[in-house]
Amino acid sequence: MKFSLCIEPVFENLSFYDRFQIAKDCGCDAVEFWDPWVGNETVTPAGLGKASSDAGIPVAACCLNQAWTIRMNFPWKTVKENVEKSIAIGSEFGCKTFIGLSGDLEGSFEDTQKILLVENLKRTAEIAEKAGVTIVLEALNSMYDHKGYYLNSAYKGFEIMKAVDSPNIKLLFDCYHMQLMEGNLVNNITVNADYIGHFHSAGVPGRHELHLGETNYPRVIRAAEEAGYDRYFGFEYWPTYDNEQSLRDILAYVK
Repeated sequence: MKFSLCIEPVFENLSFYDRFQIAKDCGCDAVEFWDPWVGNETVTPAGLGKASSDAGIPVAACCLNQAWTIRMNFPWKTVKENVEKSIAIGSEFGCKTFIGLSGDLEGSFEDTQKILLVENLKRTAEIAEKAGVTIVLEALNSMYDHKGYYLNSAYKGFEIMKAVDSPNIKLLFDCYHMQLMEGNLVNNITVNADYIGHFHSAGVPGRHELHLGETNYPRVIRAAEEAGYDRYFGFEYWPTYDNEQSLRDILAYVK
């Protein structure tokens, strides 16, 4: 398995660019982040590309531009412009996987929202296929961290992926969120590995170190590997002790 580290919530005492090198030194295969260029004059797409090149570590994934503001259930013109802009930004640091969000549940019209997401994702697939990138739609927990979020189930997410039916549109399976909402991680991953484009992980409860939570991550990772998953498995967590030692401990645990 290839492991990537989301560098947003870790090593916060370091500059954003310096986090690339320490992730590499600790043994990660790649880094990822949200959209740090938004509202931050000290971080630019070109600067991210240079930091990646200087450290010799690739960027596994990033969020679509303003992902929390511009959701995938927005009007198609808005979604299209943002996806195209995001792909152009990502090209400056070699990113090929972009994370999108579904938006919150609007009223009680869940079926209508699903239809809108499928339609937007089918159109997005055409853009992604031409650009040679993957858009992953993330399922989040609506119990604690993201109350009101529409896509709060991997089962629902896989239904959407099957309806879209594109190799360039997949689900981001976040083990932390899905452990809270559903459990049954191993079976769900085993059956649906072809529809997964990226993994996120953190300990449950608390969203801290993987080895301090209730989830058996070595078993989960083995299930993904045995099912043929060959992309990145990302760590997106908030450390509870020395960040470098925390990351090294996680890597030792999962390997």
